[in-house]
Amino acid sequence: MDGNEATVVSLDTKPTSNWAPLPLTTVEMQKDCARFFKFSAKQTLTIAEKLYNSGFISYPRTETDRFPKNMDFKKLIQSQAQSQTWGQYAQMLLNDGSKFRQPREGSHDDKAHPPIHPVIFTSGESLNANERKLYEYVVRRFLGCCSKDATGLRTSLTLKWGTETFTTSGLIVKELNYLEVYIYNSWESSKSKIPEVQAGEKVTLTSAQLSTGKTSPPSPLTEPELIALMDINGIGTDATIAEHIEKIIERSYVTKEDQGRGKSKSKVLIPTELGYALAEGFGQIGFDSIPGAP
Repeated sequence: MDGNEATVVSLDTKPTSNWAPLPLTTVEMQKDCARFFKFSAKQTLTIAEKLYNSGFISYPRTETDRFPKNMDFKKLIQSQAQSQTWGQYAQMLLNDGSKFRQPREGSHDDKAHPPIHPVIFTSGESLNANERKLYEYVVRRFLGCCSKDATGLRTSLTLKWGTETFTTSGLIVKELNYLEVYIYNSWESSKSKIPEVQAGEKVTLTSAQLSTGKTSPPSPLTEPELIALMDINGIGTDATIAEHIEKIIERSYVTKEDQGRGKSKSKVLIPTELGYALAEGFGQIGFDSIPGAP
């Protein structure tokens, strides 16, 4: 390297957004509840169906991620304004026209049921702890859908030191918007501030460190990851994915085990010897080479 001076190649600041969520589908609900609450896919559906049968939320088995054109969002939001927890935010959406927005539209519509959303308000007194968690999640997701995206400024800085080029970036969050109510996502300003410099300017480096490392094998799948892969590859439907996962655990093809510690702790699916044997057996049968085979 050439001394301890580097040259600023570029400094670029652009507006950026953290998008509000799409209307809620069964698969997204299952993935989120596994991540946020450690619910299994089957447990999530069981709880959601109880809330539906009690009249608190809409039908929980749906692939639709766009609301009907005639949906009365203001009426649904108004019913949530009485909450001691998120009521103030709901009222703000009603009072401030600049904060409310029509929910984004996804590309899926099963033509049978709308996205999952709260139907009436409940304080949760008649619900158990897990039911309250899921109901609150559905409400906050719905209010988030009716809110504007979070906005910020993303700055990218590129330096050249000798023959090497280095790039870093920083974020300044300007407006949280939907993140004020959808507490399950986080988006924070960078702790280290990007210095105010100009292209071509020389800067003095105070320290440099060379690190070594190695690649690691992929971690076992978590249930949210498996649900996402099944959805992408068309394995099961919103109504049967949970049953498929429960069945391979029940039949001891995989086991569900804890991985990590503290906040990073998660449950992963570990194939058993029986599971490996089954997969290898299917591979040797050669279904891929059989015309018309699934």
